[in-house]
Amino acid sequence: MPLTVLLVANDKTATTEYANCFSKKEFSTLAAHSGRQALKEAKSNNLDAIVLDLTSPRLNCKTLCRKLKSASFAPLVLITSPNAKVDSALNAAGAVPKPAVAKRLASRVKTAIESKPPRLLTVGKLALDLEKHKLTRGNKTFPLTPKEFGLLKTLMEHAGQLVTRKVLIRQVWETDYMGDTRTLDVHVRWVREKVEDDPGEPKRLKTVRGEGYKIEKESA
Repeated sequence: MPLTVLLVANDKTATTEYANCFSKKEFSTLAAHSGRQALKEAKSNNLDAIVLDLTSPRLNCKTLCRKLKSASFAPLVLITSPNAKVDSALNAAGAVPKPAVAKRLASRVKTAIESKPPRLLTVGKLALDLEKHKLTRGNKTFPLTPKEFGLLKTLMEHAGQLVTRKVLIRQVWETDYMGDTRTLDVHVRWVREKVEDDPGEPKRLKTVRGEGYKIEKESA
């Protein structure tokens, strides 16, 4: 199956040129020409890598890098101006300076994909695939909706710790509005059906009454 690469630049001509750097047998490319479009593609596709043109004049690249890293587990490769120094805070897997993009881009993306960190987040018998958005519990595998994935990822990243309702609403629904948290409770119930051997007597995903939820640590 071809590797999926998202190409992000204001200029449509630029993304077309970058796409031509990739073999169609090895890669499938998507293009985005705004930050909003890039985030939409990153959230709705299982990407293998993201290429962002830092020379794009109308992109807030520092903010966009941070949001893309939150939206996708795919490594980020940057296209830069000649001799530009890349800010380490961007947390990129590599950079390709202009004008030698065509000769190096596909190679650098391949290297970034091959050297990316493990894709699984594990807590005891739970293993969350950060790319395919699937949960494995023992020998059972469950697909997750985007909100279920975000909820479980946040809880598993803080295994053994209380995660407040406010934090979960902010992280997963990207809002601070706390007027109605029934949606959170419904999603917790759905996630509990997938993480628990017996959802009626939860042992992994616990409710801390009046405060929030937590995933208990356990031995594998």
